[in-house]
Parts: sequence; C-alpha cells; structure tokens
Amino acid sequence: MRCPKCLLCLSALLTLLGLKVYIEWTSESRLSKAYWGPRGMAPGPTPASPEPTLPANLSARLGQTGPLLSAYWNQQQWQLGSLPRGDSTEPGGCRAWGAAAAAQIPDFASYPTDLQRFLLSAACRSFPQWRPGSGRGQVASCSGTDVPYLLLAVKSEPGHFEERQAVRETWGSPAPGVRLLFLLGSPEGEGGPDLSSLVTWESHRYSDLLLWDFLDVPFNQTLKDLLLLAWLGRHCPGVSFILQTRDDAFVHTPALLDHLQALPPSWARGLYLGEVFTQAKPFRKPGGPYYVPKSFFKGGYPAYASGGGYVIAGRLAPWLLQAAARVAPFPFDDVYTGLCFRALGLAPRDHKGFLTAWPADRTADPCTLRDLLLAQPLSPQNSIRLWKQLQDPKLQC
Repeated sequence: MRCPKCLLCLSALLTLLGLKVYIEWTSESRLSKAYWGPRGMAPGPTPASPEPTLPANLSARLGQTGPLLSAYWNQQQWQLGSLPRGDSTEPGGCRAWGAAAAAQIPDFASYPTDLQRFLLSAACRSFPQWRPGSGRGQVASCSGTDVPYLLLAVKSEPGHFEERQAVRETWGSPAPGVRLLFLLGSPEGEGGPDLSSLVTWESHRYSDLLLWDFLDVPFNQTLKDLLLLAWLGRHCPGVSFILQTRDDAFVHTPALLDHLQALPPSWARGLYLGEVFTQAKPFRKPGGPYYVPKSFFKGGYPAYASGGGYVIAGRLAPWLLQAAARVAPFPFDDVYTGLCFRALGLAPRDHKGFLTAWPADRTADPCTLRDLLLAQPLSPQNSIRLWKQLQDPKLQC
C-alpha cells in the first residue's frame, strides 16, 4: 500500500458516515413508532400529514369504489351534494332528509326509538345557544392576547355537575395557554327534572358552559362537535389544538402539552390523535347501544379515534365543517368524525398514551397514569385522588 494513512482516514470517514446514517434512522424510527396504529400499521404513507382537500365526489374517498350498496346511508352518500341548510320549516329544509329516511328505509318502523329520532332530525344542525337567565355567565370570546394553545372541550350533560367540578379541580384547572369549556345541550331535558336554575347558577359562577337549545341525548353528541367548530370559527379561530373528550376522562394535561409542543410542525398541522380503531365494523345485534341496522349502513367503518378523547389541530375546524356538510349523518360522533377526516384525505394517528376503555376492576394508579396522556372512564373521586398524587413532588414510581 502506497498511502496507509490515506486509507486509514478514508476508513474512518466511512465509519463516521455510517454511524450518522444509523443514528438518524433510529431517531426517526423511535419518533414515528409513537404514532403507529394497532398491530404496527402506520396510519399513512409518510410521517408528514397531507394538506386537507375536499374533492367534488367523495364516494371513492369514503370507500365506495365497488358496486353501490343498497343501504340508505350508502345511497344517500353516493348522491349527496350537500346537506340542506336553514330552518326545518323551509321547503326542502333539514327535516326533509329525515322524512326521506323514514319513507325510504323499508324497516324504519323496527328501528330503536332513539335511532328513529336521530334520523328524523339528523340534518338539522343550526341551534341557538341556551342563554342563562340575565345573560350573565356567557362564554367569552378569545381576545387577541388570550388565544389558547390548547382548548379542553369536554362533552357533558346538564346533570353531571359532580363530573364537571372534578375536572375544574384537577386536569382542567387554570394553566398557561389552556382553556376549559364544557359542551351541553338544553338543561330543560325531557321526561326528567328541569335543571335550568342549577345550570344557570353554575354558568354564572364559572362562565365555562357552552349550552345549546337541543335535547341532550347520546345520539345528539355529534351536534356538540359541529356547534363547537362553528363557535370556534366565530369566537376563537386561532386556537392551536383542541382536545375533545368526555367528563369522565382523566387527562394528564402537562404531559399532553409537552407532547404537542414536541410534534414536528408538518404533523401538527393535520393532527388527529388518539386511540385509533382501524378495522371496526357495525354491531348488528339489536338492543345494544351501538346497533346499526343493515338497511341503514353497509360496509366497515373508517379509521377513527375513540370518542373518549382525541386531539385535533385547530386549523382544521373550518375544514371539518365543510366536510360535515357533505358527509351523510351517522349516529355515532366518533365514527362520524372519522368519516369527515377521511373525506378530507386525512388519517388519524394512534398514540398508546390514550386509553379509552379503562377496565372497571383495574386500580387507578398514579404511576400508571403518569405515563398516559388520557384515561377514560374514571370516577370524579378517582380523578381528584390521582391528580393530588401526581402533583406530589415525593411521588416515586
């Protein structure tokens, strides 16, 4: 060898280059594994989220690529331009979609009463806010200097004061860049006690209740999502992220903030993050809470994040409203959100820190919760106990 020193230098350079490639590859692998879906399936072809789009024809994007199925939802989605707008008394107004459902579904009379009621008014999505007495307690708009980084949008029911108070005292307590709102229907209810006076007092006391004048029942949960998105467009368009969850959830807010702040910008722009189901199918057994008749819908569900808790990018709010105007109504709020995201060409990202089926017989341990971002369901008493334990500087795990 004429120049052993040259060969030695070249060998060292090649070794360093190989080491650099290996470090970059392993770092990217560790980062992306946190977002892989069930059974190791990545939610999209690349780590970066694509920009939302809304094609003129949504059928192919929503999975209707083969022969058109005969179920009512599939037929409606195939021919749907956009859902009717305006008051239900207008000709062709929002109740026309429900009337058509009742007339065209052959076994509509055999549907559960709650599902019938949902379908008859499912296209009606314009409801006034329910105003507490004297006008006090209304939720303030975001000011130019007070736009939250993270909005905690918590679905609740008028009678769930204990759950809301537990959230206020724990993971929803005031923090820089974080704002808490509860989403409710009318407290006047149906067939139950009139909670108007109690909800009015609570609204005056905390000013964190967004109330609308519609019946607060399980099949109307999608309304809370859509009316929140519309409210954000008018009153708080600059929010960075929105956590949509329920009042029986426990959120490790500091850990969630740390996670969101560490996201690559390209991922954050199209974020739809939670516990993702990729191969879910309708339940066909009558009598269950998630029963879907074959005459209404055929096929599998899109990939969607569990309604127990998920995070979306704030910039997607107007896009989701546009998609919802062109996606046929579906009775389950989380599945419908998944349909709207699929209509936009966006996929959910799975994160193992979201656990939305906390076993009833499992002890809620602070060391376990410390490693999660969200757990659901937990009782108000467990939430308060766990929050205090997590704030203890002497906690050892």
